[in-house]
Amino acid sequence: MSRREHLSLDEFATAPRKQVAAGGVNLRPQDSATRSPEPPSSKPEVKVDMRLEARRALRRVKRERVKGESFFVNVSLDRQTKRRLKLASFNAETSMQAIIEAAIVKYLDEIGA
Repeated sequence: MSRREHLSLDEFATAPRKQVAAGGVNLRPQDSATRSPEPPSSKPEVKVDMRLEARRALRRVKRERVKGESFFVNVSLDRQTKRRLKLASFNAETSMQAIIEAAIVKYLDEIGA
């Protein structure tokens, strides 16, 4: 669409607005007589349940991720080494952490620690 074309509100399908009754608004007698009693909707309860389930699932995912990671080590690298590490992880389709971990394990095995 070019800049000169303008969309009008009529081009969009819109739903009619809900009529929200404020606390003390009186309904006309004909409205209340014609309305059939509706069972209370369980939609708010469903939304609350979905939110709780989402929170629980997120907590589970975080716990699973942290289970294998018991300690963190900060390593200061120069730019060239970091660039090589990043390229190697990309080429090997693995994480930089896995490469560093394998290098540390190999080094420790070589020195017998």
